[in-house]
Amino acid sequence: MKIRNTKVLSFFIALCLLSSCSSKQDDTNFKKYLNQDTTVKGKTGVLITALGQPEKYDYRFFDNYLNLIFESAFPQLLQLIIMRDRGTVLRDPDNLFASEEFTPKNLMDCYGKTSNKDGVAYTQLPVSWVKPRKEGDAGHFLLKEKNGLVDIVEKPSIKIVSSYYARMPDKTIPFVQQHEAIFSGVRALLAEQFPGVTVSTAWSMYPETVEQALEDLLKQDVETIVVCDLFPVFSNLEEFNSLFVEIEHIVNGRAKLVFTPSIGAFASFREAYVRMAHDEIKKLPAGSKNLMVLTRHGFPEMPGEPYHKLAPAYYKNLRQEVGKALEGTNTKVIFADTEFAGEDDDPDNKRLSSAEALKAGLQEKYDNIVYVLVDFLSENTDTVYCAREEALEPIHFEYGSTVPYNDFTKPFRTELKQGTTNIIVAGTPVGSRYQPIVSKGIFDAIATVLKGQKWPELVLEG
Repeated sequence: MKIRNTKVLSFFIALCLLSSCSSKQDDTNFKKYLNQDTTVKGKTGVLITALGQPEKYDYRFFDNYLNLIFESAFPQLLQLIIMRDRGTVLRDPDNLFASEEFTPKNLMDCYGKTSNKDGVAYTQLPVSWVKPRKEGDAGHFLLKEKNGLVDIVEKPSIKIVSSYYARMPDKTIPFVQQHEAIFSGVRALLAEQFPGVTVSTAWSMYPETVEQALEDLLKQDVETIVVCDLFPVFSNLEEFNSLFVEIEHIVNGRAKLVFTPSIGAFASFREAYVRMAHDEIKKLPAGSKNLMVLTRHGFPEMPGEPYHKLAPAYYKNLRQEVGKALEGTNTKVIFADTEFAGEDDDPDNKRLSSAEALKAGLQEKYDNIVYVLVDFLSENTDTVYCAREEALEPIHFEYGSTVPYNDFTKPFRTELKQGTTNIIVAGTPVGSRYQPIVSKGIFDAIATVLKGQKWPELVLEG
Protein backbone atom coordinates (compact mmCIF):
# COMPACT_ATOMS: atom_id res chain seq x y z
CA MET A 1 0.00 0.00 0.00
CA LYS A 2 1.35 3.40 -0.95
CA ILE A 3 1.70 5.63 2.09
CA ARG A 4 1.70 9.41 1.81
CA ASN A 5 4.91 11.20 2.74
CA THR A 6 4.01 12.44 6.22
CA LYS A 7 7.33 11.68 7.95
CA VAL A 8 8.60 14.71 9.83
CA LEU A 9 9.68 14.37 13.46
CA SER A 10 10.51 10.72 12.93
CA PHE A 11 14.14 9.94 13.53
CA PHE A 12 13.93 7.47 10.66
CA ILE A 13 13.31 9.91 7.84
CA ALA A 14 16.57 9.11 6.09
CA LEU A 15 17.61 5.76 7.49
CA CYS A 16 15.48 3.94 4.93
CA LEU A 17 17.89 5.24 2.26
CA LEU A 18 20.77 3.46 3.93
CA SER A 19 19.92 -0.18 3.24
CA SER A 20 21.83 -0.39 -0.04
CA CYS A 21 25.05 1.22 1.18
CA SER A 22 25.26 0.51 4.91
CA SER A 23 27.87 -1.60 6.61
CA LYS A 24 27.39 -3.36 9.92
CA GLN A 25 26.69 -0.91 12.72
CA ASP A 26 29.36 -0.38 15.33
CA ASP A 27 28.00 -2.04 18.48
CA THR A 28 30.99 -1.27 20.71
CA ASN A 29 29.03 1.15 22.90
CA PHE A 30 26.08 -1.24 23.11
CA LYS A 31 28.34 -4.01 24.44
CA LYS A 32 29.87 -1.51 26.83
CA TYR A 33 26.35 -0.67 28.08
CA LEU A 34 25.48 -4.32 28.66
CA ASN A 35 28.72 -4.89 30.57
CA GLN A 36 28.83 -1.67 32.58
CA ASP A 37 29.46 -1.70 36.31
CA THR A 38 26.03 -0.82 37.72
CA THR A 39 27.14 -0.51 41.34
CA VAL A 40 26.24 2.84 42.86
CA LYS A 41 28.81 4.44 45.15
CA GLY A 42 28.67 7.53 47.32
CA LYS A 43 26.27 10.42 46.90
CA THR A 44 24.00 9.78 43.94
CA GLY A 45 22.18 11.96 41.45
CA VAL A 46 19.69 11.06 38.73
CA LEU A 47 19.44 12.50 35.24
CA ILE A 48 16.24 11.85 33.25
CA THR A 49 16.37 12.75 29.57
CA ALA A 50 13.69 12.99 26.89
CA LEU A 51 13.72 14.25 23.33
CA GLY A 52 12.15 17.64 24.04
CA GLN A 53 9.91 18.56 21.11
CA PRO A 54 9.11 22.23 21.85
CA GLU A 55 5.62 23.52 22.58
CA LYS A 56 6.06 26.36 20.09
CA TYR A 57 7.87 25.76 16.84
CA ASP A 58 11.64 26.13 17.20
CA TYR A 59 13.85 25.37 14.22
CA ARG A 60 16.80 24.57 16.51
CA PHE A 61 15.13 21.40 17.72
CA PHE A 62 14.43 20.05 14.25
CA ASP A 63 17.82 21.17 12.97
CA ASN A 64 19.53 19.25 15.79
CA TYR A 65 17.37 16.18 15.35
CA LEU A 66 17.31 15.89 11.59
CA ASN A 67 21.04 16.52 11.36
CA LEU A 68 21.57 13.73 13.90
CA ILE A 69 19.51 11.43 11.67
CA PHE A 70 21.23 12.28 8.45
CA GLU A 71 24.73 12.21 9.95
CA SER A 72 23.96 8.76 11.35
CA ALA A 73 22.31 7.53 8.16
CA PHE A 74 24.76 8.64 5.51
CA PRO A 75 28.41 7.64 5.23
CA GLN A 76 30.73 10.65 5.26
CA LEU A 77 31.19 10.61 1.49
CA LEU A 78 27.43 10.77 0.94
CA GLN A 79 27.11 13.48 3.57
CA LEU A 80 29.36 15.71 1.48
CA ILE A 81 27.07 15.16 -1.50
CA ILE A 82 23.64 15.18 0.14
CA MET A 83 24.01 17.37 3.22
CA ARG A 84 24.77 20.59 1.40
CA ASP A 85 23.73 24.21 1.61
CA ARG A 86 22.70 25.20 -1.89
CA GLY A 87 20.71 28.21 -0.75
CA THR A 88 17.58 29.08 1.22
CA VAL A 89 14.87 26.43 0.80
CA LEU A 90 11.37 27.88 0.37
CA ARG A 91 7.94 26.25 0.11
CA ASP A 92 4.41 27.49 -0.42
CA PRO A 93 2.50 26.53 2.77
CA ASP A 94 -0.69 26.22 0.73
CA ASN A 95 0.88 23.89 -1.83
CA LEU A 96 3.38 21.76 0.09
CA PHE A 97 3.04 18.66 -2.05
CA ALA A 98 3.51 20.17 -5.51
CA SER A 99 5.72 18.05 -7.74
CA GLU A 100 5.55 20.35 -10.75
CA GLU A 101 6.66 23.97 -10.93
CA PHE A 102 3.96 26.57 -10.22
CA THR A 103 3.63 30.26 -9.38
CA PRO A 104 3.55 30.50 -5.57
CA LYS A 105 1.23 32.89 -3.77
CA ASN A 106 3.44 32.77 -0.70
CA LEU A 107 6.84 31.34 0.20
CA MET A 108 8.05 30.35 3.66
CA ASP A 109 11.47 29.49 5.05
CA CYS A 110 12.37 26.99 7.77
CA TYR A 111 11.89 29.62 10.49
CA GLY A 112 8.29 30.18 9.42
CA LYS A 113 9.09 33.56 7.90
CA THR A 114 7.75 34.73 4.53
CA SER A 115 10.25 37.53 3.95
CA ASN A 116 13.99 37.99 4.24
CA LYS A 117 15.88 39.93 6.90
CA ASP A 118 15.24 43.16 4.98
CA GLY A 119 11.48 42.60 5.00
CA VAL A 120 11.23 41.73 1.31
CA ALA A 121 8.73 38.99 0.58
CA TYR A 122 10.38 35.86 -0.79
CA THR A 123 7.89 35.86 -3.65
CA GLN A 124 9.46 39.13 -4.81
CA LEU A 125 12.96 37.66 -4.97
CA PRO A 126 14.55 35.59 -7.74
CA VAL A 127 13.92 31.96 -6.84
CA SER A 128 14.28 28.75 -8.84
CA TRP A 129 12.26 25.54 -8.79
CA VAL A 130 13.96 22.35 -7.58
CA LYS A 131 12.40 19.16 -8.90
CA PRO A 132 11.66 16.33 -6.43
CA ARG A 133 14.26 13.57 -6.20
CA LYS A 134 11.77 10.83 -7.05
CA GLU A 135 8.21 10.33 -8.17
CA GLY A 136 5.68 11.01 -5.42
CA ASP A 137 7.89 13.50 -3.58
CA ALA A 138 7.39 17.24 -3.47
CA GLY A 139 9.64 19.83 -5.04
CA HIS A 140 10.62 23.19 -3.53
CA PHE A 141 11.88 26.63 -4.41
CA LEU A 142 15.41 27.82 -3.78
CA LEU A 143 16.78 31.28 -3.15
CA LYS A 144 20.44 31.06 -4.10
CA GLU A 145 21.61 32.83 -1.01
CA LYS A 146 23.31 30.35 1.29
CA ASN A 147 22.18 30.50 4.92
CA GLY A 148 24.52 27.98 6.53
CA LEU A 149 21.74 25.36 6.84
CA VAL A 150 21.38 21.93 5.28
CA ASP A 151 18.75 21.92 2.54
CA ILE A 152 17.34 18.48 3.36
CA VAL A 153 16.79 19.65 6.95
CA GLU A 154 15.18 22.94 5.95
CA LYS A 155 12.66 21.32 3.62
CA PRO A 156 10.72 19.10 6.10
CA SER A 157 10.99 21.80 8.76
CA ILE A 158 8.88 24.13 6.63
CA LYS A 159 6.14 21.52 6.59
CA ILE A 160 6.38 21.18 10.36
CA VAL A 161 5.88 24.87 11.05
CA SER A 162 3.38 25.61 8.28
CA SER A 163 1.21 22.52 8.56
CA TYR A 164 1.78 20.67 11.82
CA TYR A 165 2.22 23.45 14.37
CA ALA A 166 -0.08 25.76 12.44
CA ARG A 167 -3.05 23.41 12.81
CA MET A 168 -2.65 22.73 16.53
CA PRO A 169 -4.76 24.71 19.02
CA ASP A 170 -2.77 27.85 19.85
CA LYS A 171 -0.03 26.37 17.59
CA THR A 172 1.11 24.31 20.58
CA ILE A 173 2.47 20.76 20.79
CA PRO A 174 1.94 19.22 24.28
CA PHE A 175 5.10 17.08 24.43
CA VAL A 176 6.89 19.21 27.01
CA GLN A 177 3.99 19.83 29.39
CA GLN A 178 2.94 16.18 29.28
CA HIS A 179 6.52 15.10 29.96
CA GLU A 180 6.80 17.57 32.81
CA ALA A 181 3.87 15.75 34.44
CA ILE A 182 5.81 12.48 34.03
CA PHE A 183 8.94 14.05 35.54
CA SER A 184 6.92 15.34 38.46
CA GLY A 185 5.58 11.87 39.17
CA VAL A 186 9.05 10.32 39.09
CA ARG A 187 10.46 13.05 41.33
CA ALA A 188 7.75 12.42 43.90
CA LEU A 189 8.45 8.67 43.98
CA LEU A 190 12.20 9.22 44.26
CA ALA A 191 11.78 11.81 47.02
CA GLU A 192 9.64 9.36 48.97
CA GLN A 193 11.90 6.32 48.68
CA PHE A 194 15.33 7.90 48.08
CA PRO A 195 15.19 11.26 49.86
CA GLY A 196 18.91 11.94 49.50
CA VAL A 197 18.98 11.55 45.73
CA THR A 198 19.00 14.69 43.60
CA VAL A 199 17.08 14.64 40.30
CA SER A 200 17.73 16.68 37.16
CA THR A 201 15.95 16.55 33.82
CA ALA A 202 17.03 17.57 30.32
CA TRP A 203 16.01 17.56 26.66
CA SER A 204 18.41 15.54 24.54
CA MET A 205 17.88 17.66 21.41
CA TYR A 206 18.88 20.74 23.37
CA PRO A 207 22.45 19.77 24.33
CA GLU A 208 22.86 22.84 26.52
CA THR A 209 20.13 21.50 28.85
CA VAL A 210 21.95 18.17 29.16
CA GLU A 211 25.19 19.94 30.03
CA GLN A 212 23.47 22.23 32.53
CA ALA A 213 21.65 19.35 34.24
CA LEU A 214 24.90 17.40 34.61
CA GLU A 215 26.80 20.41 35.91
CA ASP A 216 24.04 21.04 38.45
CA LEU A 217 24.44 17.49 39.74
CA LEU A 218 28.23 17.70 39.82
CA LYS A 219 28.09 20.95 41.79
CA GLN A 220 26.34 18.98 44.52
CA ASP A 221 29.35 16.65 44.74
CA VAL A 222 27.58 13.55 43.47
CA GLU A 223 29.83 10.55 42.97
CA THR A 224 27.44 8.54 40.82
CA ILE A 225 24.98 9.78 38.19
CA VAL A 226 22.22 7.38 37.15
CA VAL A 227 20.96 8.22 33.65
CA CYS A 228 17.51 7.22 32.42
CA ASP A 229 16.53 8.06 28.84
CA LEU A 230 12.83 7.84 28.04
CA PHE A 231 12.74 5.62 24.98
CA PRO A 232 11.07 2.23 25.48
CA VAL A 233 13.71 0.63 23.24
CA PHE A 234 17.27 1.95 23.02
CA SER A 235 19.23 2.26 19.77
CA ASN A 236 22.59 3.39 18.46
CA LEU A 237 20.98 6.51 17.00
CA GLU A 238 19.23 7.70 20.14
CA GLU A 239 21.46 6.43 22.92
CA PHE A 240 24.54 4.27 22.47
CA ASN A 241 26.36 6.27 19.79
CA SER A 242 24.95 9.70 20.54
CA LEU A 243 23.37 10.79 23.85
CA PHE A 244 25.31 8.39 26.08
CA VAL A 245 28.58 9.37 24.41
CA GLU A 246 27.74 13.05 24.84
CA ILE A 247 27.01 12.54 28.54
CA GLU A 248 30.28 10.69 29.07
CA HIS A 249 32.14 13.50 27.32
CA ILE A 250 30.54 16.18 29.51
CA VAL A 251 31.10 14.32 32.78
CA ASN A 252 34.66 13.43 31.74
CA GLY A 253 35.34 11.14 34.68
CA ARG A 254 34.14 13.59 37.34
CA ALA A 255 31.53 11.07 38.50
CA LYS A 256 30.65 7.48 37.83
CA LEU A 257 27.91 6.98 35.23
CA VAL A 258 25.34 4.21 35.22
CA PHE A 259 22.82 4.00 32.38
CA THR A 260 19.57 2.35 33.45
CA PRO A 261 17.75 -0.51 31.77
CA SER A 262 15.37 0.69 29.06
CA ILE A 263 11.96 1.47 30.53
CA GLY A 264 10.19 -0.83 28.04
CA ALA A 265 11.77 -3.83 29.77
CA PHE A 266 9.64 -3.18 32.87
CA ALA A 267 6.13 -4.60 33.25
CA SER A 268 5.20 -1.62 35.43
CA PHE A 269 5.86 0.70 32.48
CA ARG A 270 4.09 -1.52 29.96
CA GLU A 271 1.06 -1.55 32.23
CA ALA A 272 0.11 1.94 31.00
CA TYR A 273 -0.49 0.58 27.49
CA VAL A 274 -2.14 -2.58 28.80
CA ARG A 275 -4.59 -0.42 30.73
CA MET A 276 -5.27 1.78 27.71
CA ALA A 277 -6.02 -1.26 25.58
CA HIS A 278 -8.28 -2.75 28.26
CA ASP A 279 -10.09 0.55 28.82
CA GLU A 280 -10.86 0.92 25.12
CA ILE A 281 -12.20 -2.61 24.71
CA LYS A 282 -14.20 -2.36 27.94
CA LYS A 283 -16.19 0.54 26.45
CA LEU A 284 -17.38 -1.56 23.52
CA PRO A 285 -20.61 -3.60 23.35
CA ALA A 286 -20.29 -7.12 24.71
CA GLY A 287 -19.92 -9.69 21.99
CA SER A 288 -18.54 -7.31 19.39
CA LYS A 289 -15.73 -8.48 17.12
CA ASN A 290 -12.65 -6.36 17.85
CA LEU A 291 -9.19 -5.82 16.38
CA MET A 292 -6.59 -4.28 18.71
CA VAL A 293 -3.66 -2.81 16.78
CA LEU A 294 -0.63 -2.09 18.97
CA THR A 295 1.02 0.52 16.79
CA ARG A 296 4.76 0.94 16.71
CA HIS A 297 6.62 3.72 14.98
CA GLY A 298 8.82 1.24 13.13
CA PHE A 299 12.57 0.88 12.65
CA PRO A 300 14.53 -0.06 9.51
CA GLU A 301 16.51 -3.27 9.29
CA MET A 302 20.14 -2.27 9.81
CA PRO A 303 22.93 -4.81 10.33
CA GLY A 304 24.20 -4.82 13.89
CA GLU A 305 21.69 -2.23 15.18
CA PRO A 306 21.09 -3.01 18.90
CA TYR A 307 17.48 -1.86 18.62
CA HIS A 308 16.50 -5.18 17.07
CA LYS A 309 18.06 -7.15 19.92
CA LEU A 310 16.38 -5.01 22.58
CA ALA A 311 12.94 -4.69 20.94
CA PRO A 312 11.50 -8.09 22.01
CA ALA A 313 11.94 -7.24 25.70
CA TYR A 314 9.32 -4.56 25.12
CA TYR A 315 7.11 -5.70 22.28
CA LYS A 316 7.02 -9.45 22.92
CA ASN A 317 6.17 -8.94 26.59
CA LEU A 318 3.63 -6.22 25.81
CA ARG A 319 1.85 -8.41 23.27
CA GLN A 320 1.49 -11.18 25.83
CA GLU A 321 0.31 -8.83 28.57
CA VAL A 322 -2.29 -7.12 26.39
CA GLY A 323 -3.50 -10.48 25.12
CA LYS A 324 -3.97 -11.73 28.66
CA ALA A 325 -5.79 -8.56 29.72
CA LEU A 326 -8.22 -8.89 26.80
CA GLU A 327 -8.98 -12.60 27.18
CA GLY A 328 -12.66 -13.34 26.75
CA THR A 329 -13.42 -10.09 24.91
CA ASN A 330 -13.43 -11.49 21.35
CA THR A 331 -10.43 -9.29 20.52
CA LYS A 332 -7.58 -10.14 18.20
CA VAL A 333 -4.31 -8.42 19.16
CA ILE A 334 -1.69 -7.57 16.53
CA PHE A 335 1.29 -5.29 16.04
CA ALA A 336 1.61 -2.90 13.10
CA ASP A 337 4.22 -0.31 12.14
CA THR A 338 3.59 3.24 10.98
CA GLU A 339 6.92 3.49 9.14
CA PHE A 340 9.05 1.04 7.14
CA ALA A 341 6.21 -1.38 6.50
CA GLY A 342 4.74 0.11 3.31
CA GLU A 343 5.53 -1.27 -0.14
CA ASP A 344 8.49 1.06 -0.74
CA ASP A 345 10.43 -0.06 2.34
CA ASP A 346 8.96 -3.56 2.71
CA PRO A 347 8.59 -4.95 -0.83
CA ASP A 348 8.46 -8.56 0.45
CA ASN A 349 5.66 -7.60 2.87
CA LYS A 350 7.42 -9.00 5.91
CA ARG A 351 5.93 -6.31 8.11
CA LEU A 352 2.35 -5.24 8.63
CA SER A 353 1.81 -1.52 8.22
CA SER A 354 -0.80 0.31 10.25
CA ALA A 355 -2.62 1.10 6.99
CA GLU A 356 -2.56 -2.54 5.93
CA ALA A 357 -3.99 -3.48 9.31
CA LEU A 358 -6.92 -1.12 8.77
CA LYS A 359 -7.55 -2.36 5.25
CA ALA A 360 -7.53 -6.01 6.41
CA GLY A 361 -9.73 -5.20 9.41
CA LEU A 362 -12.33 -3.53 7.21
CA GLN A 363 -12.29 -6.45 4.78
CA GLU A 364 -12.78 -8.90 7.66
CA LYS A 365 -15.66 -6.75 8.90
CA TYR A 366 -14.53 -6.18 12.46
CA ASP A 367 -17.05 -4.23 14.50
CA ASN A 368 -14.24 -2.20 16.09
CA ILE A 369 -10.64 -1.49 15.15
CA VAL A 370 -8.65 0.13 17.95
CA TYR A 371 -5.15 1.60 17.65
CA VAL A 372 -3.01 2.08 20.76
CA LEU A 373 0.25 3.95 20.07
CA VAL A 374 2.86 2.09 22.09
CA ASP A 375 6.12 3.89 21.20
CA PHE A 376 5.28 7.29 22.67
CA LEU A 377 4.85 8.58 26.23
CA SER A 378 3.09 11.78 25.19
CA GLU A 379 1.41 13.42 22.22
CA ASN A 380 3.62 14.96 19.55
CA THR A 381 3.64 15.60 15.82
CA ASP A 382 4.17 11.90 15.10
CA THR A 383 1.15 10.80 17.13
CA VAL A 384 -1.13 13.67 16.13
CA TYR A 385 -0.35 13.57 12.42
CA CYS A 386 1.79 10.72 11.10
CA ALA A 387 0.27 7.87 13.10
CA ARG A 388 -3.26 8.88 12.12
CA GLU A 389 -2.76 10.03 8.55
CA GLU A 390 -0.79 6.94 7.61
CA ALA A 391 -2.87 4.37 9.51
CA LEU A 392 -6.11 5.87 8.21
CA GLU A 393 -4.86 6.46 4.67
CA PRO A 394 -7.18 3.77 3.22
CA ILE A 395 -10.20 5.87 4.23
CA HIS A 396 -8.51 9.15 3.19
CA PHE A 397 -8.48 10.67 6.67
CA GLU A 398 -7.42 14.30 6.97
CA TYR A 399 -7.96 17.06 9.50
CA GLY A 400 -10.19 19.77 8.11
CA SER A 401 -8.31 22.65 9.71
CA THR A 402 -7.48 22.90 13.40
CA VAL A 403 -6.71 19.61 15.11
CA PRO A 404 -9.53 18.89 17.61
CA TYR A 405 -7.26 18.39 20.62
CA ASN A 406 -8.27 20.96 23.21
CA ASP A 407 -7.50 19.22 26.51
CA PHE A 408 -3.85 18.28 26.85
CA THR A 409 -4.53 16.59 30.20
CA LYS A 410 -6.15 13.70 28.34
CA PRO A 411 -5.05 11.34 25.56
CA PHE A 412 -5.85 12.55 22.07
CA ARG A 413 -8.56 10.18 20.84
CA THR A 414 -9.96 9.95 17.33
CA GLU A 415 -13.21 8.08 16.63
CA LEU A 416 -14.49 7.42 13.12
CA LYS A 417 -16.92 5.12 11.40
CA GLN A 418 -16.36 3.38 8.09
CA GLY A 419 -19.40 1.39 7.01
CA THR A 420 -20.32 -0.74 9.99
CA THR A 421 -16.84 -0.57 11.56
CA ASN A 422 -15.90 1.80 14.38
CA ILE A 423 -12.29 3.00 14.19
CA ILE A 424 -10.59 4.37 17.30
CA VAL A 425 -7.11 5.83 17.71
CA ALA A 426 -6.63 5.86 21.47
CA GLY A 427 -3.67 8.22 21.70
CA THR A 428 -0.87 8.01 24.26
CA PRO A 429 -0.86 7.31 28.04
CA VAL A 430 -1.21 10.86 29.35
CA GLY A 431 -3.57 12.23 31.98
CA SER A 432 -4.43 11.21 35.51
CA ARG A 433 -5.38 7.64 34.66
CA TYR A 434 -2.20 6.69 32.80
CA GLN A 435 0.61 9.15 33.54
CA PRO A 436 1.20 7.87 37.11
CA ILE A 437 1.74 4.39 35.68
CA VAL A 438 4.29 5.72 33.21
CA SER A 439 6.07 7.55 36.03
CA LYS A 440 6.10 4.39 38.14
CA GLY A 441 7.68 2.41 35.31
CA ILE A 442 10.41 5.01 34.90
CA PHE A 443 10.94 5.08 38.65
CA ASP A 444 11.35 1.29 38.66
CA ALA A 445 14.06 1.50 35.99
CA ILE A 446 15.97 4.02 38.12
CA ALA A 447 15.28 2.22 41.41
CA THR A 448 16.66 -1.01 39.98
CA VAL A 449 20.04 0.70 39.80
CA LEU A 450 19.72 2.61 43.08
CA LYS A 451 18.78 -0.57 44.97
CA GLY A 452 21.35 -2.74 43.22
CA GLN A 453 18.61 -5.11 42.08
CA LYS A 454 18.82 -7.65 39.29
CA TRP A 455 18.04 -6.13 35.91
CA PRO A 456 15.18 -7.41 33.75
CA GLU A 457 16.27 -9.54 30.82
CA LEU A 458 17.02 -7.07 28.02
CA VAL A 459 17.87 -9.37 25.14
CA LEU A 460 15.15 -11.88 24.28
CA GLU A 461 14.47 -14.03 21.27
CA GLY A 462 11.94 -12.35 18.99
